[in-house]
Amino acid sequence: MASWSERWDRTRAQIQLLPRPVRVVAVAVVGGTVLLTGVAMLVLPGPGILAILAGLALLATEFAWARRWLDRARAAGQAGVDKGREVWGRRRPGAEPAAEDGTPPAP
Repeated sequence: MASWSERWDRTRAQIQLLPRPVRVVAVAVVGGTVLLTGVAMLVLPGPGILAILAGLALLATEFAWARRWLDRARAAGQAGVDKGREVWGRRRPGAEPAAEDGTPPAP
């Protein structure tokens, strides 16, 4: 059985054989649908942000504007992760460090 990467490579090669206008329309329809579904999932149950990012990733394969939006989203996500790590690493003033085994310090 072929691995996922081999299957993806074969699928990608077959997609590249399509004429460019057909490929652009297909990417626009599928990527736009995933993107709009993600927007709807922001207020409905579901992983809205993940679907939006997936839609942008699909659209970014053919459109420069989607690549720029995806790059901005990645930068914002990385900034959020960095900020979270910074906050997580801070300690309250006067707090004693926890023991090695994760138990809280004795009062």
